[in-house]
Amino acid sequence: MPGFGLLGETGAFKANLLNLRQRRQEIIASNVANAETPGYKARRFNFEDALKEAMPEPGMMPMARTRSGHMPLALDMATVGEVQEVEATTPKADGNSVELEQEMGRQTANQLLYNYAAQSLGTQIKLMQSVIQGGTGG
Repeated sequence: MPGFGLLGETGAFKANLLNLRQRRQEIIASNVANAETPGYKARRFNFEDALKEAMPEPGMMPMARTRSGHMPLALDMATVGEVQEVEATTPKADGNSVELEQEMGRQTANQLLYNYAAQSLGTQIKLMQSVIQGGTGG
């Protein structure tokens, strides 16, 4: 599969997913660090909705290269999603919109999903190493 390296499309997807989870973690950490900063607006990085829209509907045929000159479909999700400022459900007198308990919950969920993606990519890499070294891969 040209353009995706040894790990193919799945590996590229997982690597991009790790980068997106890391980006989300950085934004959550910034929100937590600024929980007491007057006027600070909490930010969100949500790529799931944009990713859902970009994915083909169930049962639809995936894109295919019908000629060697066609460009392969790149799974570059790093541009998917955007950072947005959000208002607090309970406004604070100082204008800060960070809700610390919610941010901590988001941080925990994001960390679990990051760990899962990292473990999945690690398993794929170990399988590839085993095959390269002459193992059965199982």
